[in-house]
Amino acid sequence: MDTVIDGWRRELPELDRPEFDLVKRAARLGQLLEEALGECLGPWNLVKADYNVLSVLRTAGAQYELRPTDLRNRLLLTSGGVTNIVNRLERLNLVQRVPDPADRRSAWVRLTAEGAEVAEEIMRAWAAVQQQMFTSLSPQLAREGSDILRAALLALGDREPEAPASRPA
Repeated sequence: MDTVIDGWRRELPELDRPEFDLVKRAARLGQLLEEALGECLGPWNLVKADYNVLSVLRTAGAQYELRPTDLRNRLLLTSGGVTNIVNRLERLNLVQRVPDPADRRSAWVRLTAEGAEVAEEIMRAWAAVQQQMFTSLSPQLAREGSDILRAALLALGDREPEAPASRPA
């Protein structure tokens, strides 16, 4: 990235701004992480979108379920995108649709026991990959980098979606 950034500084000196550097470096980090995640998911024959849905459901707390709308809001997907991913995960027996007793037109998406297990296996494998990737970075520097990226995202208006509703018992 230094070569690319230096090249743009030379060619367009007005781009010699810290936010330009930050964007270039964040994009490269994102690319490296996407590639590593794709490789990590290989043994499960899943893709990033599948992982994201499993992860969000697993971190939703006991019952491990959310409404499709909550999945859409948390993952910034279209309703059709959520439907396609849920259909695929349902065929793999990793999620199931649970009818909403309060609204017959809708359903909740819930991890199956196998889905919860797979989500945990993937998260452990992905954490190990991340640890290996960042092995030469001190925990303090990793924390500082995370804090700086959080501040940048908040400055750009990135916010958590509303808390998902709980399904009536």
